[in-house]
Amino acid sequence: MRHIRFTEARSGLSVKCQLLDEAAPASCDFLWELATRTAKFDAMHAMWTGPEISVPIPSGLLPEGMAHPAIPDENATSYPDAGDIVLAYLAAGSTKGLPPGDFYDIGLFYGPGGRLLMPFGWIKANVCARIVAEDLAKAQADFKTIRRNGACDLSIETA
Repeated sequence: MRHIRFTEARSGLSVKCQLLDEAAPASCDFLWELATRTAKFDAMHAMWTGPEISVPIPSGLLPEGMAHPAIPDENATSYPDAGDIVLAYLAAGSTKGLPPGDFYDIGLFYGPGGRLLMPFGWIKANVCARIVAEDLAKAQADFKTIRRNGACDLSIETA
């Protein structure tokens, strides 16, 4: 069983997540690769998808030397639940308005009512990790702090 951790200094966020390797192996490998490199990205509260912290990652922002894999649909949904960590993959040129190259987005969902309806239409994302039960309540409070504070630097590391 593999675990990753998301952290954010200003809110005090430190949330452990279990990777769902059997349900979403390619997505989990992608998150694990980011975590082993202790990657850090800009993140923000999502505008369209409900209770979500969104971590948009154009392929050009992936750590140096990291592959840009095409991520297949696996354990995909348009309606993530509280505690779900999802990975969306949009191939280069597949969606209007995105930066050049492949595009990845990690979504950390913390409440009910999540939906993946974007201005350009519905998408699916792979549920590839879950916040461990003992961390969910604090994570929900910390995510609400991020929502109030605005954009932040979110790190992903092995746990």
